[in-house]
Parts: sequence; C-alpha cells; structure tokens
Amino acid sequence: MLVLLCLWRFWHLRTAGNWDFMIYYWAAKAQRAGLDPYNLDNLSRVAGQRVVLPYLYPPAILYLLRPFTVLPLGTAVATYVGLKVACLAGLMLIWRACLEVRDTLVLFVLVILGFSDAVFNDLFAGNVATLEAFVLWIAFLSLLRGRTILFAVLVVCASVAKLTPLFFLPLTLLTTDRRRFRIFIATALVGGVSPIISFGGSPSRLWQYLKMLGGVDERGPTNSAILPLLRDIHEHLANRRAMLAAISPTAVYVAICLVVVAITAMAVGRTMRTPDVDRGVLLERVMGMVIVYAFLLPRFKDYSYCLLLPAVVFVGRRIKNALPLLVFVAGLTSRNTLARYALDDFPLADLLWRYFNLAVACILWLGFISHIWARSTTLPSSRTLRVSETSGVLR
Repeated sequence: MLVLLCLWRFWHLRTAGNWDFMIYYWAAKAQRAGLDPYNLDNLSRVAGQRVVLPYLYPPAILYLLRPFTVLPLGTAVATYVGLKVACLAGLMLIWRACLEVRDTLVLFVLVILGFSDAVFNDLFAGNVATLEAFVLWIAFLSLLRGRTILFAVLVVCASVAKLTPLFFLPLTLLTTDRRRFRIFIATALVGGVSPIISFGGSPSRLWQYLKMLGGVDERGPTNSAILPLLRDIHEHLANRRAMLAAISPTAVYVAICLVVVAITAMAVGRTMRTPDVDRGVLLERVMGMVIVYAFLLPRFKDYSYCLLLPAVVFVGRRIKNALPLLVFVAGLTSRNTLARYALDDFPLADLLWRYFNLAVACILWLGFISHIWARSTTLPSSRTLRVSETSGVLR
C-alpha cells in the first residue's frame, strides 16, 4: 500500500507546477543577461510570459543554477526533479547512518506522509528544501564522525540560499575538537560576509533584500511557524478586544524564542556536567538544534519540515513506546482528511488545522526536553565528580 501511494505521488509529478524552480530558471537567465533578477518585469521579459512570483534568494544561488538554463525548460525541470529524488534516496541512507537504527520502514512512512507531505510538497513546488536538507544532513553526519571542519564548511554552503542554516554553526563549540573555537570564528565570519559579497559587496543592497523578505507575509499550512500563528491570533483577538491591538506579535515572538532557547540551554547544560562527548551525546545535541531551529524560525514553509523527519524517530526511540504515536501524529497532518474531521468539533479547530505542523514540532521539542531532563538526573553531580577526582589524586 505504501509503495502504491508513493508511486501515485510520483505520477503526479509529471504535471506538477515546479513554480519555484521556474522562477529560479528565469532569474538565472535574467542575471546572465545582465538584468535585475528581483524585478518581475525582467523575469516576465525573459520568460516571454507574465511572471507573478518574485525571486526571493541571494544572487549567489543563481550561479549554481545557471547550468540548468542551457537546457529547455521542460528538460531542466525533469533534470532538477531527478536530482532531488536522488538526494532524497541519499537522505534516507544518511538518516539511517546518523540514527544508527534500521527504521527504514518508519522513515519511508514519514517521507510519504510526514508534516503535511513535506517531501512531496517540495517536489511539487520545486523549492531547494530537499537539496538544503541533503547538504545539512551530510554536515551533521560529518560532525558525528569527528570531521568538524567539513561540518562547518557544509553548513556555510547550505546557507547560500536561505542564510538561516548558519544557526547550526555553534554545534562546533559543543564538540571536543581542540580547534573548535577557531573553526567556529572562521566559518562564522565567512558565513556572515558571504551574503554581502553575493550582493556585490553592497550592504545597502543586502538590507533592501532583507526588507523585501520581511514584507513577505505567508500564513497557515504553507508557513506553519510561530510568528504567522501569533499574527493570526493577534488579528483574531484584536477584533474582539481593542486593548489587545497594542500588543506586538513580534515582541511576543521574541519572548517565546528567549524562553525556548533558555529552557533548551538549561536542559542541555545539565547533561554537560561530565566532559565526555561521545557520538550519542553529540547526536542528541544535533537533534536538539534541528528541533529548535524548525520550531522557532519566523518563516518555515511546509516543505522545509523535511529537515525534521528523523527527529521524529530520534525522540520516539528515547521515550518508551512513543515512536508509533509520534509517527501517527506526524502523519496526521493538516492536509490529511482524518485530521480535519478529528479537529472539526473543537473551538480552535481551524487554527490548529492551519498550524498542525507547528504543533507537531512543539510536541517534539517537549519530548526532547523531557528526555534530556530525565537523562541528566542519572548523571553524577559536579560535586561528586570533584570528590572522585580528588580521591583519585590522593591515591
């Protein structure tokens, strides 16, 4: 049944829009012709038809996409989809290697159904989310294998399109690599400067680009993130109580981020009482960062949740009997008919329906914190460690 469902999904790819890739394609052609890829008129001129969706990524990514522009559009789309399917197969192998469990069937179910069909939404839309996830998970696997420099370089490469993957660079500081501070500082500087270089060394152009991104206001199932949720709640409540209109959703969002980061740092800090950082501990920290990243980003599209799929297995395996329930909940997404009927009787059903992916991410975060907190209680206290070290010296 799962194989038939998968084949049915891929069958629909033959008529999929791949509208995001088409925008990249026309933008790369416009850039090659010396035109501004952020101007819709230029895209329309190159495409020979009216283009309504803007190009939203830094110029550097267009240089990587230029080879596609030598192909006819239909061939370029087919090649791009084929590349992403190959990356998806690679992701399955990488996830198994990272998790060190043979949950192939579970991962397969999550790929097909997880987080509002995140993987297939990306294949349909033609976004770079699968490619970004592929590079990031190679980076995480490299970190788990002790290749800190390769990890940091791959994270910087993954940030070429969306910038936000630079969030993962502090993971270098949580290793025992003696060069970790130098690696972090060097790659953070490169990652911070590269967007300016991408815009021709002009900070003003970069600032205009960031302002343009700030003006994008997508909400609901296609952008199931905290900030759009707060904006929806604010509009809903402000219409009923004028005094609530003065509360800024952005300020509430920042407060939530600070609380989540503080709680996560406190929980992880409790596990750092021992200096040993084995592979299991490092995987734990990687998964924690991935979950917090997906949970807190102000803009996290439906297809971006493919990054979070192995976290369902990780958390489910660390809490007794939780894996089947977590897989069920991750598959019971906002585009699933069963979920819609199950939520229809609740007063806030529509809101939960629109932000179901975010609700699942929140459940994963709570499960992760619960696991970390429980594990930290089994570790010796710092005082006990000092006494043990002193006793060893006296002997």
